[in-house]
Amino acid sequence: MSVTATLLDSTDEVRDADLLRRRMQKEGYLYFSRLFEPKQAEKVKQDIMSILRQHYIIEDDDAQDPMWSGGPRPTEAEYMAVYDRIVRLDSFQQLARTPEIIAVLEALCEEPVQVWEQQLVRLVYPDPETVSAQGVGAHQDGDPKLGYRTSRFYTCWLALMDIESTVGGLAVAPGSHCMGLLESTGTVASSTRKTDAIAYGLDAGKLVWATTDYAPGSSVVFTSLMAHRGLPNHSERIRLSCDFRYQAARDTASWLAHTPGPDVRRTAQQIDEILAGRALYVTTRATPEVLDQVRRGMLEERSTSLACAQKLVWEIQEQGSNEG
Repeated sequence: MSVTATLLDSTDEVRDADLLRRRMQKEGYLYFSRLFEPKQAEKVKQDIMSILRQHYIIEDDDAQDPMWSGGPRPTEAEYMAVYDRIVRLDSFQQLARTPEIIAVLEALCEEPVQVWEQQLVRLVYPDPETVSAQGVGAHQDGDPKLGYRTSRFYTCWLALMDIESTVGGLAVAPGSHCMGLLESTGTVASSTRKTDAIAYGLDAGKLVWATTDYAPGSSVVFTSLMAHRGLPNHSERIRLSCDFRYQAARDTASWLAHTPGPDVRRTAQQIDEILAGRALYVTTRATPEVLDQVRRGMLEERSTSLACAQKLVWEIQEQGSNEG
């Protein structure tokens, strides 16, 4: 994937609501190099680093950035212990509700907005050899596979540290939101153990990408159909960023929007364990294509039972037989 463009900075136009709406409609994103006081993002970074030190993710030193000391990446249990604590930080919660961010979203929606409880923190470890970033590949947050069951919401991606080209960062495909829902492949990973093993996402080579160097607090707001992805981290630092999501107060979404990120992750892991288990295979002989549909259905229903998985498989198989 090549990045050939630089993000258009809307900082100077932040008070022009009509322009912001027109730009969002055309480009699919708004980039703000400085939307609020950077010290607010830096406070979150320091709070996260304190947690990372306590859990031995980084060393207990005086480094100003989260330096990676090498060795094995955190296990899923280690990561979840950290994730649980980060999303409950007062500074993290306050960042999601920063008045300047809310003002931009209300200008776009032209009405009051709600902040989703599913708030995501990104810890991206250095990998000098890789050409693709860890974690989710190029994707649209509005992909039905993700289970949100809503067609209109916005994501605000925030840099929590200086993120130059070697550290990676967020890349978006300007105008891709006008292409509608793009076809993705694979299954979204539900744990750090599976992240590198399951290829999920869009064909990044078919899109034109844009990025920039980010400072603490730099923000990118984009629509749910904007194709985006993280870039590989070739530095010696762990990349820290976060995602917050917003929608009009009168709109609805599935349970995922109203559930803390770690709890969503645990539910997805329980579903994946059922889908990978012998019991479902022996009783249904479900194909991978059917299992993808079952996963989506279970995620939407927040069901983690074998009985639900079997029922969905049989319904899908029967529908296929009838159509055949």
